[in-house]
Amino acid sequence: MREVFLNDFRIALKQKAMYAMLLILAVLGLLTGLKFHMSVGDGLAVNAPYSLGFMIGLLSLVNIFIATFLAFLLLFKEKDADFSLIVFTTPILSRAFALARFGSFYMITLGMFLVMVVGYVVGIHIQSDTTLNDGFHLWHYLYAFLVFGVVNALVVCSLLFFLAQKFQNKLLVAISGMLLYVLYMIALMFSNAPFMAQALPQSELAQRISAAIDLFGLSGYFFEASGMSLSEKSINVVPFANFLLVNRLGFITLSMGMVLLGVRAFSVNPRPGKKSKMVNFPSNPIPGHAPIVLTSPKSGLKARWEAICSFAKIDLIYVFKSIALIAVSVLLLFYMGIEMFDDIDVGIRLPQHYASSGLLAETINNSFFYLGAMVMVYFVNDIYWRSAESGFSMVEKSMPYSIMKRYGHCVSIIALVCFLSFIQLAEAIIFQLAFGYMIFDWQAYLGVIVFNTLPMILLALYLLELNVVSKSKSVALGVLILFFLLFVTPISRMILKLSVLRFLSGYKGAYSEFFGYGSYMSLFLWRLCFGFAVLLALVLLIQLIRSGRKWQLKSVGLVGCVAVVLFAGTTYLDEYVHKNEDAEQAIRADYERRFRKYQYKPQPGITEVKARVNLFPESQAYDIHGVYSLVNTSLEPIDSMLINLPDGFDLDKLIYEDAHTRVLVDRDELILEQPLKPQDSARLTFTLSYKWSAVNGHDPF
Repeated sequence: MREVFLNDFRIALKQKAMYAMLLILAVLGLLTGLKFHMSVGDGLAVNAPYSLGFMIGLLSLVNIFIATFLAFLLLFKEKDADFSLIVFTTPILSRAFALARFGSFYMITLGMFLVMVVGYVVGIHIQSDTTLNDGFHLWHYLYAFLVFGVVNALVVCSLLFFLAQKFQNKLLVAISGMLLYVLYMIALMFSNAPFMAQALPQSELAQRISAAIDLFGLSGYFFEASGMSLSEKSINVVPFANFLLVNRLGFITLSMGMVLLGVRAFSVNPRPGKKSKMVNFPSNPIPGHAPIVLTSPKSGLKARWEAICSFAKIDLIYVFKSIALIAVSVLLLFYMGIEMFDDIDVGIRLPQHYASSGLLAETINNSFFYLGAMVMVYFVNDIYWRSAESGFSMVEKSMPYSIMKRYGHCVSIIALVCFLSFIQLAEAIIFQLAFGYMIFDWQAYLGVIVFNTLPMILLALYLLELNVVSKSKSVALGVLILFFLLFVTPISRMILKLSVLRFLSGYKGAYSEFFGYGSYMSLFLWRLCFGFAVLLALVLLIQLIRSGRKWQLKSVGLVGCVAVVLFAGTTYLDEYVHKNEDAEQAIRADYERRFRKYQYKPQPGITEVKARVNLFPESQAYDIHGVYSLVNTSLEPIDSMLINLPDGFDLDKLIYEDAHTRVLVDRDELILEQPLKPQDSARLTFTLSYKWSAVNGHDPF
């Protein structure tokens, strides 16, 4: 057992993925300690025993992902290497081997979680945003780690170990890990757990039941702490007694039972699979000679299309049978489902079930694009380098239509993006059906395709081209991540000041049931056209540089792409108004310097407002005709007034009238010939007009 245990540790420490995972966990723990300070009570420091217990208990959910990751490295090691029968020939007992394997699996999981907790502790003590209790009490951290980290890691590892040994199926283990997290969060939401946002108060019976059966012990922790005062929570740990004790001991016992079942189910013998069909080959008609079959390769557009479809089919079979896609789909559906439910729940507080297509489409537009883009970074890199990693690329390059492989990748990547978008739309429709909102606005859902699917396809094609020009998978992955951070995330606004160049980003605007997305959709399509033309121009330029074949055709195509780029860019920027932030800041500073004297000078108050607004939806404009009734409510006469003229509006008319004066105002400061005496009235009549363009954004009145 000792040799198996130590061997698992040595092999795990030789994996590059292990060090990457440790670094990620340490950074996440550090950032959590630095920035993520969830309030668990007024007056409690972030290093109070009660706060530490809650946060480390919440972090212990990460054990699900750690254990799922390690399950692929350890629990299927012999099966993946076809080493099971060799293990069978060794003198070690199978149950001892299985028990040692679980021990290493559990200890490595716990050790990785400890790295995250250490990062969290360091983050707490180097942050300066909140106050801390004096001193460092190791027991406060160790208690929370024992109650939550040790026990919860045991629960997760025992469940995954049992499933892995019983069924020997990686996909089942991955899905079980994801579902464990998803179902636990759903159970907390619908049981109104006390630490969930917008949770309703639980009854006494519900609190006791939750405290007893909560898989990760958080409800039991809150129930036992409910009787503690604020000062006790600040200096003492939550007692390990009553429901918290019953919960932890109960799940330890259950975990031990699953470990024993997993040990009994362990077997090094290969499991029976599908029987292969025996194929009877005809005997050679002439002894010593094998028949030679000659085939002539196909040519033409049909053969090329068949080659593209063949490569795409291979990619799609690989992707849709992969565990990664199943896990990603489950997590995306869960996250987006939470977002949709939260937005619908806000609307339900109104006197109707507000689960409209527009609301759900807005939710998808606000949350899906960045997640989908991150997913595509991984899948594009994995799809492109799969054959090279398996050593099959040399065989593919010897095929007549190997050049069609890149186009096959394009087809498979587009199909993958469409699949991820489809499941989001299907989830939104299911929410509408569940809440009884049967009015389906397909224009709103069309916006999901335009604002998410199309830019994700464009991004995926750029990522594919970056893989083509890269030398290795690891280098390509690093380049892709950097490209994503610089040109997809909000960092792109700092690099690309002109919005037409940010064609790899989505759209987070509102949807109106009156006019839909307005002119934003057509403008967005022009920007996408610009992005696709730039991509095609770059591809043709690279091909011209690498190969001089068919240069005339490629040159014509390049000129055509440049023409499309110019036309689409010009159309997009037709009404664009450049905003100079430095100049605007200087104007504000000058305004404050010139009119600072009005900070303490009396000004008339507005007692009545009359306004008429004329809307012109076709021209995206409106004008406002209004009258302000003014009264000097101060005890001093007013000899000058500061009038704030709104930016972006055209001032057609602004007239000041009182009993003695009628003045046409054309600037911010109005000097009165006769001061407005206390309790005297005046009137300010104005006409403003505003016209907006989607490229500059919309400032509603």
